[in-house]
Amino acid sequence: MLVVHWSPVNHSKGILKNGIRKSRNGVYCFPLTGHIALDRWWMKALKRFRRDGKKYNGFVFRVKESDFPAYYGHFIGHTTRDRAEKPVKTLTELGVEIQNTIIWRIGERAIWNNTEIHSNDQDFLKLGKEEMKKNPEIYKETLTDAAFMEYILEDCQIVLTNSINANRIIRVIPPAEEFGRVLYKSKKDKYFE
Repeated sequence: MLVVHWSPVNHSKGILKNGIRKSRNGVYCFPLTGHIALDRWWMKALKRFRRDGKKYNGFVFRVKESDFPAYYGHFIGHTTRDRAEKPVKTLTELGVEIQNTIIWRIGERAIWNNTEIHSNDQDFLKLGKEEMKKNPEIYKETLTDAAFMEYILEDCQIVLTNSINANRIIRVIPPAEEFGRVLYKSKKDKYFE
């Protein structure tokens, strides 16, 4: 499974040289979905909530079994100030947790589409599985619906136990579409105009 860890741009050189060091709770990351807006959600959230004016790069890496145990869930359940337990022990368990989150939201959406009253005591995971029996394609359709996937996963995070070595970083996602030489050239052109 590929994930992305967001860090200020000024830390990029050190991360590419030394890897991603864990904080006292671990390495905070987000599942990579392939939906650009969703994959960049945490970058925007960090800029909005921290209000420090920093830009953020995303460091993409593959999760390995050696990174576990881990926490997966809503970010309110595990902030940098918290010391929470990490119940997810394997990569397979993490996949099941993410899948159950998606199925739970499918069940929740099924209630929205009905005239039934929405209550807290309903088992949305069970409802989601029932919806998938009625329409087996609904899970695939959900995965391709960028807006609904953003609603499902926008506040979720993964907190891994161990630091990530620099050689495991596959790609860096820049804070803007243009970066490197393209950005330098456009700044240079503006300066000489």
